[in-house]
Amino acid sequence: MTPSKRAWPALLASLWPLAACQTAGPADAPAVLESADDATMATVKSVLAAAVGRAEITLGPGDPTASPTLTVLPPPLHPNETRSPAKPTVFELRLRGEACVVIDGLNEAYPLPGVACRPFTK
Repeated sequence: MTPSKRAWPALLASLWPLAACQTAGPADAPAVLESADDATMATVKSVLAAAVGRAEITLGPGDPTASPTLTVLPPPLHPNETRSPAKPTVFELRLRGEACVVIDGLNEAYPLPGVACRPFTK
């Protein structure tokens, strides 16, 4: 055997434990809000506004106590604009352990402190 052929078994043996040690992220499950009262929605809007980098947001249609999808509408048009290429930003409510979070399209999680969620069932 040449030295390179002898190295393969040793290399594979050293890499095998790495393949077995994959760690999964926290278990996420789709969720819905337990309540859409004013305090809960104020917290949700505050977190989503920070996530999209705006001071104020408008949520799209939908019931966050029945659907895990939250949509942040683009800002309104200015008086001199007739159309905008801006698109809504979609977030998904998730349970991460006991914590309620919203996940954006880039898989970035934003915790919703003090907000109660329950698992989403169809």
